[in-house]
Amino acid sequence: MDTTNHYQTLGIARKASEKDIKTAFRRLARKYHPDRNSIVSDDIMKNINIAFEVLSDPDKKIEYDNSISNVIEYTNEVKTFETNHKTNNINGYQEIFEQSTFTNSDNNIDETNYNNYFNNSTNFKDTIETLKINHIENPKSQFQIIVEPSLCLAFGSCEVLAPKVFVVEKNKRINPKAIVISETGADFETILDAAKTCPTKAIIIIDRFSGERVYP
Repeated sequence: MDTTNHYQTLGIARKASEKDIKTAFRRLARKYHPDRNSIVSDDIMKNINIAFEVLSDPDKKIEYDNSISNVIEYTNEVKTFETNHKTNNINGYQEIFEQSTFTNSDNNIDETNYNNYFNNSTNFKDTIETLKINHIENPKSQFQIIVEPSLCLAFGSCEVLAPKVFVVEKNKRINPKAIVISETGADFETILDAAKTCPTKAIIIIDRFSGERVYP
């Protein structure tokens, strides 16, 4: 999967403004339109149109950005897991690599045999599959929602406005009494409105893409 295809197609950054997106599209349309450039493949203009259609529509852009974020996060975690898995096994089971199966004539680890062994191991593949489910099949929202325990007093207004996002457990003895059950259970405006009703500002919203605090 090409996780940055639409942005690469238009030659813009992920933080590009609506104006930047339109400017990039017009520039590329003039350059690659069949009437002006007969030697260019039709697929190029088709991809430009698709990219513009997605990125110029706020709802489609959010959905696309979320998919990019989840795939990138999944890829990064897989790389980290693979690196740690390999390091831990080399450090913890050095005797295994002394066997001819994993070493070459110079008694160094044979990377090909090593990778074949661990990539086919059940635990390794199960962990990779779990990471895939967590990040791609059950994607996170662009916006991370946090309930600050020291501020949550369980007023319940957040649950009233966004019941698919927040649940307030009033009988719970330990804060936070309000918990987030789904970051994608409502549109961003509804979630923001719910956060604003909290008199103690216990609900914090952070943009995962930029790392910036959106509210409060």
